[in-house]
Amino acid sequence: MIDWQPYGPIYTVSPGIKKINDLPIIEFDDQEERYLKLKKQAKENIFFDDLFSPLHEKVICNKINSIIKKEYPHKNKTFDDFIDMGFALQEDVAIFHRSNKLIALHVSFPSGWIPKEKIGLSFANIHRPVPGMESFLKNENKYVEMMVEATTPIIRYVWGQHHGYYLCKQEPLAPEIKVMLTERQTFVGLPEFDIGIFLIRKKVMLYEDTTADFKVWYEKMLETMSEDQKKYKLED
Repeated sequence: MIDWQPYGPIYTVSPGIKKINDLPIIEFDDQEERYLKLKKQAKENIFFDDLFSPLHEKVICNKINSIIKKEYPHKNKTFDDFIDMGFALQEDVAIFHRSNKLIALHVSFPSGWIPKEKIGLSFANIHRPVPGMESFLKNENKYVEMMVEATTPIIRYVWGQHHGYYLCKQEPLAPEIKVMLTERQTFVGLPEFDIGIFLIRKKVMLYEDTTADFKVWYEKMLETMSEDQKKYKLED
């Protein structure tokens, strides 16, 4: 089931940052095998900026290892390689540096964006195509610091839709079939190393299978979106 309940009653591009509270930092569920198999089939999904170092790789793997050990002690997952780590999580992974630069990506399930076009960019340049983000982008350094300093993880949710495939292009559908998606985005800061780990858990559901409550909420979203926002959010 998609995570649509955390969204408000109207459409907004506000970051909507929340404390993670009792939610797991990393999510494993009964779709784990499917997600990981699809990740192996993805193309052009792993990219590094020159700023990414062996030390970054080590501390990222150590942090993910410690989270999994605490949240899933029965799982035999230990990593010392960023690429292997990314293939073993249902989440996609991005690494942001305090210098305001995206320095690593392991993304198999992007929602309407092309990973190789984002590596090395600043927070503002990554989000510039999003209509209505202008005021937030003026404070981009604030959000970079928030990501890097998130020693207690924080989360936000985004939603969208696409047609013609389910979770990714390796799961094709008829071109007219509408799929709803949500992303739970979790930020884990490593301030002593000037980086933040950005975990993106994408979930999908056929629009026709969503509940009546969801469809009412969805129509309210559409009613409160500008034409530019509809074009960006709803067109494949």
